[in-house]
Order: sequence, then C-alpha cells, then structure tokens
Amino acid sequence: MTDPFDLCIINIQVEGVCYMADIEFDDWIQIGIDKGWISEPFCHTHDGDPYMTEEEEKEWEDGGDPCCHVVKFI
Repeated sequence: MTDPFDLCIINIQVEGVCYMADIEFDDWIQIGIDKGWISEPFCHTHDGDPYMTEEEEKEWEDGGDPCCHVVKFI
C-alpha cells in the first residue's frame, strides 16, 4: 500500500497538485520520522541534543558552538 506522502509526491509529479488536508499533523510528522528526514521530537533546552555527533559533542565541549537547526512547533 502506498503511504500518504508517496501519494502526494505522485500527485505532484502527475498533476502538479498535492492536497493533504485530510492528514493529521501527528501522521504528517510520523511520515518524516519514518522516512528518516527528521528526528523524534525532543526538548533542546532540557534534554540537550541527543542526535549530536561525536564531532559536534567535542566541538561543544571545547567551547565551540556547532550549528543546530531547530523548528519550533506553534
């Protein structure tokens, strides 16, 4: 069975349109997690960055400031 995101991509390629109004936010986020595009949600303020690489951790510990791209859900 084709998942909703794959159907969206197919619609874009064939018709140039993608309507995903009937997909819930949680399902949309889960698609990104399942595809490996985004991480599980976490609190950067309280949990730090559990996805930081060893190189980034070393840079952080050495006083550097590795870039961390964040999206805040409103």
